[in-house]
Amino acid sequence: MATERDDIAARGSERLWTSDRIFKRWQRFREQKITGKALRRIEFTEHIAFLLFLKLDHERAQRTGTFARPAVAPAGAWPQLVDASGDALHRALGRLMADLGAPNPTDPRRTTASVVFQDAQPWNVDRMAELGRLITEEFNPYRWSNVPRDELGGAFALLLADCRDDLRTKRDTGQFLTPPPLLAVVAKALGLTPGDKVVDAAVGIGTSLIAAYREMAAHGERVDASAIAGADIDVQMCRLATMNVLLNTGRPFHDVPPILRADSLKAREDVVRRHERSVDATVVICNPPFKSDVAADTQQRDDFWAQNAILPANFLQHLAITLPRGARAAVFVPDGVLSHDSRAAAAIRRALLMNCNVHTLLRLPTGMFYDTGSKSNILFFTKSADPQRPGDIATRELGVFDLRDRHYTDTRNPLAEADFEEFLTTYRLRAEGQPVESEPQCFRRYDVGEILRTPTAGLALNGRAATLLDDHGDPRDIAKSIVRHLGEAQKSFQAVVDSLN
Repeated sequence: MATERDDIAARGSERLWTSDRIFKRWQRFREQKITGKALRRIEFTEHIAFLLFLKLDHERAQRTGTFARPAVAPAGAWPQLVDASGDALHRALGRLMADLGAPNPTDPRRTTASVVFQDAQPWNVDRMAELGRLITEEFNPYRWSNVPRDELGGAFALLLADCRDDLRTKRDTGQFLTPPPLLAVVAKALGLTPGDKVVDAAVGIGTSLIAAYREMAAHGERVDASAIAGADIDVQMCRLATMNVLLNTGRPFHDVPPILRADSLKAREDVVRRHERSVDATVVICNPPFKSDVAADTQQRDDFWAQNAILPANFLQHLAITLPRGARAAVFVPDGVLSHDSRAAAAIRRALLMNCNVHTLLRLPTGMFYDTGSKSNILFFTKSADPQRPGDIATRELGVFDLRDRHYTDTRNPLAEADFEEFLTTYRLRAEGQPVESEPQCFRRYDVGEILRTPTAGLALNGRAATLLDDHGDPRDIAKSIVRHLGEAQKSFQAVVDSLN
């Protein structure tokens, strides 16, 4: 294992650093040098993001000639943090966070910083010795702008993935991690090019936009900074997603922010807005919160096909309604959105099939969403290019690709892009209008006219000729999930007892 001496000896060789090495160094610092009461991984990751922003901003401001960039942070911000300690460090960082995090409409160069630092708070003052060591030992001695972009972005992505337990506890906003290999497959299936504008209305930590950017960049052409944009209701997710996108795409810190804090469902407007400008989206990739017990504020949504729907169904209709005509979409939905027999759920499914070409349903394997027990699907559809007249049906045939009998975990059996090779081949042939000479056993076509003639227009469809039992996952994972939920229920009942007392 690399030691601190190895890292110090490596000063000046930042161009050779790898994402795994950087991640392990940050991880080693958190495990060995953060003392006292445990610091949550997500709190540590946030401060890595803050320090990376400030250090890279400082380094870029020191450049000369055509590479010079005026600093976004106030002059001398980074040297002041390096020299401060204790209460002085806490005050200096707190003032800097408040300054950069405040909305500043008169200075457009500060808009991205305002998302990264919005509502940010430094660690408690008793942790300033640890923060000081993080600054002076891990960041200040090195030139982080020399680290290859893909390696630095990859290291930060690994750090975020290491926060999976902390993200899972954010049940109020339904956060969980979508496996990057799956998002890479989605980006390939959608056939993204540098000319696309990709949005995500529930962006989480930004992995969908990064997958889209990489697929667009794979064509060898320059990808415009405005090609990806996202929104999220959670301020912490917005700051982490912003840094994740900045580090993985090389976007300038003074540019328009790729992520905005917004409740996508609250108002009738475009899928995603970039401050006062709409994003003319051509593609949407979205894995919205799988929360059936959260009532979204949709009073202003008189454009919705149905009211009183569950949260993921509301996201589905929001995206389908607000997308420009001809735009493509890949939207994750839980089984309930496909099968629920409520009037609202049936109305949404029926309107979706009538107004969009819902050509593909991918029933995903189980176990992918880290200890959530969520059964998920992806609906691929294209917004009808022409307004639909009464009685017209935009969808003629729905192809169901069924991988539900498979099971993956991020430890014992991790997901890989190769696991979707058969799906991608079938998807591309159908997209190009070519015959699928040898259709996979897990693929089946459905006449949408017949679906619409059923009372609920249900889409919980099997992709196999013979019905197979779903793989519900590893019994050990199921048992752990039961124990966790019982523990949470016990805490809730105890809170009720305490309130009565």
